[in-house]
Amino acid sequence: MILIFVEQVTNRLRYTLDFIFNARGFNYELTTDITYFTAANARKFNYSNRSFEGIPTVTPCNLLFEEGIDAIALDKVCFEDLEIMSFNQIPDLLASIFFVLSRYEEYWVSERDAHDRFPAVCSMQSVYGWLNEPICDRWAISLLTFIGIPLTPNVEFKIQPTFDIDSTFAYREKGLLRNMAGTIRDVSKGKIARVKERFQVLSNTRKDPFDTFDRIKALTVNYPDTRCFWLMADYGSYNKNLAFNNTKQREIIKDIATRCEIGIHPGYDSYTSAKPLALEISRLSAVLEKPVTFSRQHFLRVRIPETYTLLVEQRIKEDYSMGYAETTGFRMGTARKTAWFDLRTNEITGLMFQPFCYMDGTLNEYLKLCPEQAIQEVRELKRVVKEFGGTFSFIWHNETLGFKQHWAGWELVFEESISYS
Repeated sequence: MILIFVEQVTNRLRYTLDFIFNARGFNYELTTDITYFTAANARKFNYSNRSFEGIPTVTPCNLLFEEGIDAIALDKVCFEDLEIMSFNQIPDLLASIFFVLSRYEEYWVSERDAHDRFPAVCSMQSVYGWLNEPICDRWAISLLTFIGIPLTPNVEFKIQPTFDIDSTFAYREKGLLRNMAGTIRDVSKGKIARVKERFQVLSNTRKDPFDTFDRIKALTVNYPDTRCFWLMADYGSYNKNLAFNNTKQREIIKDIATRCEIGIHPGYDSYTSAKPLALEISRLSAVLEKPVTFSRQHFLRVRIPETYTLLVEQRIKEDYSMGYAETTGFRMGTARKTAWFDLRTNEITGLMFQPFCYMDGTLNEYLKLCPEQAIQEVRELKRVVKEFGGTFSFIWHNETLGFKQHWAGWELVFEESISYS
């Protein structure tokens, strides 16, 4: 038990301390009573402006004790030979953890990309060079060391493959008009091999290239935490899946659901719109014949807090959107499943975030890595998750899992991702 003296107890403080201590198997007690703190026979830590001789102390800034979402002058400074953040010129390791973990900067940053997403380059982790490590875990361990708490070398680590099902099939079940339009488009672009493939699939002489569901089912035997997220939105410019009531798709969803959890993949416009989100969730729930409690945003479109407020209203329990499309790394500064802290209400919510470390398209299409380079990137991400503990969660798609066209040769990247060695 660690006894911690503070001058005020807040939800922001508890959220931060839960991550530092409880997530690592340590209990703590908060007190504002100077007499009790001084007399207690316990390991102690002081997080206040008061001074106690011989007690490890961090002098706090105001971040964990205020209620607003304010503009802050940020800087990079050193604490115990470790880079942390200062807030209005006050270095504070605990506030550094809270700032990153709560995604504080995403509440007041105005810059967005073409899909209305918070750009990784705008993150202070990116600015300070911390994005490719679970910096909140590193800070937490640094604080434990500073207090004098001995650390055990064993940390929980697991691998979690996850799949976004944006398009159940490439050609099958899409009807005459969509296949005719696709054929014309492929011919106009000189994609003759794709035209041939389409006709082979439609004539039942070749398997649809997106039909990789047997591979996903086989994977769940050794990776029971596998997740699939299904797009059930109405057809549109960025929503290209089959109709939600397609019979064959429903059969596949039911089959996959016997092997792993299936969550909703809210459509492109559902990230700030309650009505389509509720409709899409109800569609998937009807197929599964049970409530939907898992979610990941299509195109990773997230606007904090609006998106997550809607998910909470729809009784979603876990979200898997916390990562970046354009680069790898740790958006929340951790790979650990962590509750969403709503800064507008200053409450620890019941919605849990499972961050992901990378997406298939990030490696291939955004970063333009070759398979050999991608393998090295995956190994390094996996290494730091092993070092600090958490879940090595990553995104692939059923369409990329076929390893066709520009995904040829990427099977080794996927195999590295699911390797515990």
